[in-house]
Amino acid sequence: MKKYLAIAMAAVLLVCSLASCVGGGSDGIGDYTPEVDYLITEKGTFYFEEAEGETAILVKYVGKATSGDSVEIPATFNDRVVTTIGEQAFYNLSSIVSVTIPASIVKIDAYAFARCTELTTITLPAGTLEIGEGAFVECTKLESINLGTSLETIGEKAFYRCSALKSVTLPATLKTIGKAAFIYCKALPALTIPASVTTIGELAFTDCVGVESITFGSDATEIGAHAFEHEDGTNLKDKFVLEGLGEGSKVLEYVNALSDSPETEPVTEAVTE
Repeated sequence: MKKYLAIAMAAVLLVCSLASCVGGGSDGIGDYTPEVDYLITEKGTFYFEEAEGETAILVKYVGKATSGDSVEIPATFNDRVVTTIGEQAFYNLSSIVSVTIPASIVKIDAYAFARCTELTTITLPAGTLEIGEGAFVECTKLESINLGTSLETIGEKAFYRCSALKSVTLPATLKTIGKAAFIYCKALPALTIPASVTTIGELAFTDCVGVESITFGSDATEIGAHAFEHEDGTNLKDKFVLEGLGEGSKVLEYVNALSDSPETEPVTEAVTE
């Protein structure tokens, strides 16, 4: 039982850190540097900040708060290439139902689309390398995401509580799946972890109760604590496809350490927000 309390307590700490990160930012642009400039469009206003070289960061989008908005992010601004969607750039914009991300985007920064609760699908361009911490937190209607063909990092809590997410293909370039990256993604039906993935963080797929199969492309992937376990004491041990995993496999070692008969008694420590 102590083991499952540990899972619950880890999740509680995760929620607390999430609340402090997401709740601490300002919806305005007062904290940004004087280099911020803006572009007014029919849909709303984009705020940009100059970055290294001839690049720019989209630091904030302010829409007209009408339901059903579709946003197309500009690829350039003032002759600079827009390469990053900045921290909290679209935070809590529940009016947005779709976003077109230009091919120039290399990074989705922390909490960029957090709590965009009407988004149903996202397509990342081929050149995107990194999804930052909490980038899509609580996008509760997000059903599918195309991660492109170059992605290397999925940050901590990137898809936290994306409870409708049921279509995601991890690209062959992916190296790191961060702590709690897909925690509470209850609709995910299957997971295929490519051979390129070297690290799966703790709690990465905790409470992904809908998963029916888990396939690994490499024996050498490091798996963090409770990555495929649930707060009620159950786990996904019987969902792993073990064919092809050799002796000394880190994956097999992790699977063998999972309980064959996990306790099903509910954890007494509630996870609260």
